[in-house]
Formats: sequence, C-alpha cells, structure tokens
Amino acid sequence: MDSGNFLQDFKKRQKYFYTSITLIVLFFVVSSFIIPKITSVAENLLENVILENLNSKKNNIAFEFNNLNSFLTYSKNLIKDSNKISFQELEDKLKFTSDLARSSSLISNSFIYLSTSAGLKNIYSLYENEKKSNIESLPLRYKTQAKSKFLDTILTAKGNVNYRKTYIHKQDKDTTLIVGYDIDLLAFWKYISENNVGRMGYTVVTNEKGICLLHPEIKYIGKKLDTYFTSISPQDILIKDTNSAILKDEATSEYLKLDVRRYFEKIKVGSTSLIIIESFPLDIILKEKTQQINQYFLWICLLAFTIFMLLLLVSRYQLKKEFTENLKVVEEKEQLITINEKYQKENALLQLNQLKKKMNPHFLFNSLNSLHILIESKPKLSQEFVLKLADVYRYFLENKEGDLITLKKEITFLKQYFFLHKIRFSNRLKVTINNASEDEFIYYKKIPFLALETVVENAIKHNEFTKKNPLQIEITIHQKHIEVINNYTPHKNKKADSHKIGLNYLKNTYRYYNLEGFKTEISKNHYICFLPLLA
Repeated sequence: MDSGNFLQDFKKRQKYFYTSITLIVLFFVVSSFIIPKITSVAENLLENVILENLNSKKNNIAFEFNNLNSFLTYSKNLIKDSNKISFQELEDKLKFTSDLARSSSLISNSFIYLSTSAGLKNIYSLYENEKKSNIESLPLRYKTQAKSKFLDTILTAKGNVNYRKTYIHKQDKDTTLIVGYDIDLLAFWKYISENNVGRMGYTVVTNEKGICLLHPEIKYIGKKLDTYFTSISPQDILIKDTNSAILKDEATSEYLKLDVRRYFEKIKVGSTSLIIIESFPLDIILKEKTQQINQYFLWICLLAFTIFMLLLLVSRYQLKKEFTENLKVVEEKEQLITINEKYQKENALLQLNQLKKKMNPHFLFNSLNSLHILIESKPKLSQEFVLKLADVYRYFLENKEGDLITLKKEITFLKQYFFLHKIRFSNRLKVTINNASEDEFIYYKKIPFLALETVVENAIKHNEFTKKNPLQIEITIHQKHIEVINNYTPHKNKKADSHKIGLNYLKNTYRYYNLEGFKTEISKNHYICFLPLLA
C-alpha cells in the first residue's frame, strides 16, 4: 500500500483512532483520580490492622506483666490479713510465696526484710551479700507517706538489668515489712522475642519515667528513652483518657534507621502504669502495601481496558462484516427493484401495444360501419365524424411510446372518442365529466396514456345496455384521483377472450411509478374505478 492510499485509509478511520486515543486518555485521567482514593482507603485499612495489632500486643504484654505482678499482689493480701495470724505464720506464708515467685525463670531474686529500730533484718533473700543501701533506704523514703506503698525500680549491675517490684508496709510505728522480687528484663526480653514474633513493626515498653523495660535491641533496656518522647511526654500518655484517640507520632527509628510511625498506649499493671510504644515503618508497611494495591488496581484496570478494546475491535469487525453483508443485500435488492421496475414498464408498454393492436382494428371496423350509415343519411355529420376519427388516430400515433399524459389532453381525447361511440350507440350510452375539485390547475396533472379510454371501453365491452336501460358513465375529478362509475349490468355469457389487458396495463403503470390507490370495485350495482393523479 503506497503512502497516498495509507493517508486516505487513515482519514476514513481517523474517528476510530481518535476515539481510541480519547478512551486511553480518559482511562489514565480516571485512574489518576481513583488511585489516591484507593491509597487513602488502603492506608486507613492498614492503620486499622496496625491498631488491632497494637491492641493485641498491648493485651499480651499487659497479661505477662500482670502475671509477674500477681506474686506481689498475693503477698500484699497476706500482709493485709496478718492481724488474724501470728507473725511466724505470716513469715512462713511470705516465704512460700517468694519460693513460688522464684520458680519462674523470669524472676531472678525474691526477698523479705523487716526494718525495726534495731536495724534491718534479712528474713529471706537469695542474695545474702546484697548492698543494704538498696533496702535500708526504702522505709526512710516513705516515713511521711501512707501506711503501705508499691515501689518499682530499675537495677543495673554486672550486665544484668532487673525490674524490682517492692511492697512496703508499716506494721507499727517502728516496724516496716519489705517484700518483693526482681524481674530479669533480659530473660523477659528473650521470652517475649521467642513467644511473640512481630509481623508488623516492633514493640517498646517503658515505665512511667520513660526508662526502657522492653526493646528489640537489648542495649536500650534499662536506659531512659528520651528520643521517644520529644513531642509526646510520658505524662501526656498517662493522663490520656481511655476512650480518646490513640496518640501517634512520626520519627526516625534509631533501631531500624527508617522513618516510622509510633503509637503510644498505657497499660495498667497492679497499681502502676507502663507505657507501650508500637513502631511501624512507613515505607515498608504503609507505602509498600499501598503501592502493591495500586499496582494490582492498575493491572486490573489494564486487563479490563484490554478486554474492552478487544471487545470493541471484535464488535467493530462484526459490525463491519454485517454492514458489508447488509450493503450487498441492499445492492441486490436495488438491482431487483430496478429490474422489476424495468420489467413493469416494459410489461406495461407491451400490454399497451397489445391493447392498441387489439383495439385499433376493432374500433376502426365499428367506426367505418357507422360512417357508412352516416354518409347516406347525414352527410355533414359524417364529415365531422371523419375529422374526429382522424384526431383519435393522430392521438394514438403521437403517443405510441405509451408515456404519461396530462389530464387535459386525455379528457379532450375522451370527448372525441365518446363522440364516435355516441354515433354508434345513440341514447344507449351517456358519459358525464365533473370537476369536483373546482381547481383548474388540476388538468395539468398526469395520468397513464389512454387511462380514461381504457376504463370507458371496459364498461362498454362488459355491460349490456339498451334505450330503456342505457349505460351511464360518470367521471368525477377529485384533488388526488379520478373516480369513474358506471351502472353494472354484465353480460349473461362472459366472453372467453377477455384477458383484462387494459386493467393490467394501468396496474403495472402505477406500480412502476410507485403510486398506490389504483383499484376497482363493485358496490350497489355500480362498477367503480379509482385512477390516482400524478403530479
């Protein structure tokens, strides 16, 4: 295909090309509006998942810390009800509780001390040589405080980090009972790491002062995490209402070296509160997940768009195929119509010629017989008869091709033709012509050649009429048609050679010009013929 044909082909199909381009552009424009919406929804869904994960971890850690705190709570209840038992019984029960606490692999030490005016007495402790300053200072701190108090402290020594849980109770003015145990935070870290695999983010736990109790990297355990509380202080978290929105912040993680989103919550452990911080990498979790969702959406959209384009192409091919087939059918139909019209015209002309051949000798024979009678009886009338006869045959010769003729010429011819028949039939034949439309221009409309003569001749040929019962033919001109009515008194014995050539000629002529309305009917002893007028 040369460049000229290519350009011509492109111009024919450029609307399809521009439609495809418009659809592609529309696809990307719509995608640019939808993708941010999907991203926003995806982020909200992911945040809901994160919050559920945070809540699950919070409940799990709260359970573990409260489980470790239960030994201290039990000791407190024993001391509270000690007025009903002796001190020795109380001491035995507290020792049993301490043994029970030490059975946990997470508790490294448990202790019971009695502080009196005589000094500090070690009733029960795993570490006999522990610095007394750690214990002796406890009652002094709370001389002005309530009768009993819980105390949590962080002890760091020789690579160990212990979370000491202590309960101080004043038995009387000079006697104070001190019980407690140490939670090994490194052992606790190992336990949590093994039993709670973090699938999203990592968890940090601090006490009320921001000192780390749990961190994925052990070097931070026991240290104060100031970097976590730059915009949100521990006090903000501790005073937060339970039903209010979760506090969150964005920062750079010193552990992951990535941008993270941090969620802050508090958990209640006995009479104290701990702070749990859940950190989630923005790039890895939020952005990566939303990018994956966007990619899936784009793939789905591209697949849908591809299927749509394929369907469009298939439907266009099918439409083109159907159009080609329909076009072929239309062309064949038009050819058939043309052939049919040609056949109808040729058939009409053939029938007209047959009509002329049949009518001319018969009409001429009758006319000559009438002329023979007139020559002897009425010489002047015979001369007029000859002139009318000449005009009639001149009319035949001028229109021998059988085309349409104006109504005026056809009526003029009919009057001459009727004059000749009037000589023959006298008062037995009556013909009247009326213009019911009262429009003089109607005479310039057209009808088939010899249409009125054919209908009148048909009435004369097929009816019996006498002087008493003459044949009355009434021709009425209307705006769109001519109505020809005659009284119907058919011959008793129909002639065998009647082939309706004249009526078939008129029928085919009107069919050729695609004009409906030509018909004949018998109504109330009258034969009626309708001849439509052509503009």
